[in-house]
Amino acid sequence: HPSLAGMYLPLHLGMSGAKAAMGRFSGGLARLPPCARLLGVRTSTVVAARAPPPPPSPSAQPLPRVDASAVLTADDVARFAAEGAIVVRNVFSPEWVETMRVAVEDNMASPGPLCDEHAAAAQSGGRFHDDQFLWTRHEAFRRFVTESGAGAIAARALGSSSAHIFYDQLLVKEPGTSTPTPWHNDTSYWQLTGSQICSIWVALDTVPGATGVGYVKGSHLWNLKHRVTNFSGDAHSAKNTYEGVAAENFDELPDVSAKEAAGEFEVLRWDMEPGDIILFYSSAIHGAPGLAKNSTRRRRGYATRWCGDDVRYDARPGTMDKGWRAAGYDCGLSQGDPIACALHPNLA
Repeated sequence: HPSLAGMYLPLHLGMSGAKAAMGRFSGGLARLPPCARLLGVRTSTVVAARAPPPPPSPSAQPLPRVDASAVLTADDVARFAAEGAIVVRNVFSPEWVETMRVAVEDNMASPGPLCDEHAAAAQSGGRFHDDQFLWTRHEAFRRFVTESGAGAIAARALGSSSAHIFYDQLLVKEPGTSTPTPWHNDTSYWQLTGSQICSIWVALDTVPGATGVGYVKGSHLWNLKHRVTNFSGDAHSAKNTYEGVAAENFDELPDVSAKEAAGEFEVLRWDMEPGDIILFYSSAIHGAPGLAKNSTRRRRGYATRWCGDDVRYDARPGTMDKGWRAAGYDCGLSQGDPIACALHPNLA
């Protein structure tokens, strides 16, 4: 079935795990989207498009689950709602950081079908590695998404009873990579509606604020839907296509650098240490400069994207959905459906 290709989570969890994930959805299997119903009752016909990740190792060391209520105070949640982005220190342990660093190297050596190498495409030197859905292929990232407590942090921050993983993303800039991350918001790229959408960006290296991601304070409240471009600088790439919408149907993206210089915008930036997180609304405008040619530090960041109770699937053109489906990541949802499905389970 074409809507099942690439849905590694239920396959590598086994059918009992898939059904457990489905059990979170109200109304039983009969009310689930087609992908979930098929996973629940057509077990003999489900075939993975690619090999699923290995099962958890019995000898794998347990890693600590973060207590969301201890990580985020009521004041943190209020500031998050007002400003759109906050930093939280020492959230993930050195053991988590090292586990993910090892998995980063594995992925960079053998990336997935949605990987883009932005610096190579832009012919700008260095390496800007960008890949998605790592948790469906790598045991370490699967454990992070399902066991670390990141989903519970997202749910608490959003004031949501659920936190559905939308996808995860690895962004690595090697020393000397001058390619910037352009100013943008994430929701313009995504086939979603709703206000309860956020990301958790985990620092895996020391990152000075001057070279890290900056967020326009309060911009999450603008709810912009701007014209999107691939980070390689083109309108799209072979893996992520965004065509299909006339330019006049988009909101204008402001010149953030000019407005910051004029004192019209405040851009939030923080020095980061490994294990720190930036929690941000995905509608917040953000971007990052490239690294200096003589830089010696890597910038490895790992982001998980989360959807709360009010999020629905939006089949509008001009999003990442077309590229995802072509790569086998088809959620099987229809316009207006709740985001809950086998590809986007609730992990609050």
